[in-house]
Amino acid sequence: MARNTDTIDYRDDYYKGMSGFYFRKILRTIIRFGKLDHEKGLILDFGSGVGHLKKLLNIKNVINYDIIPELSDIADYKELKPKLIVLSGVLEHIYLDETDKLMNDFLQMNPCAELIVYLPTENFVSKIAMRLAGQANAHDDHVAKYRDINRLIEKYYALKRRKYVFFRMAQISHYGPK
Repeated sequence: MARNTDTIDYRDDYYKGMSGFYFRKILRTIIRFGKLDHEKGLILDFGSGVGHLKKLLNIKNVINYDIIPELSDIADYKELKPKLIVLSGVLEHIYLDETDKLMNDFLQMNPCAELIVYLPTENFVSKIAMRLAGQANAHDDHVAKYRDINRLIEKYYALKRRKYVFFRMAQISHYGPK
């Protein structure tokens, strides 16, 4: 699914320095926005990376899934029936046809599941911030734009609400069943 796995090590913890400040803020906003700390049902952190969401929430109902097997709690995410699916900085790394298939997978798993999706907007401010943080190439592995991803998700899910963070550098959306 994700591209450039041969040139980018997604096992690296990028929650360091100025980038870490940004990503921790995004993660705390996702938790508040989605009320994840009060969620009793199963939460699937799809594309979990090194598992910061699970560590920050410190609750047992979060399951990590990543394309890198050693970062995952399970081998096959399709076997789950999550109440909530979190996609934090994931979909921009996946081609739209694969995201389309992923949305179908999620609906098959639980047609009532809700999604919390964080996407970088890649605007002018974010490009300046990436340079200041020493991460000028941070978006080089992105293969889909947030507007196209939004349109695709909205074929399958209803947008409940949306929030922008850091001068519109990041978009967080809450989707529910149609």
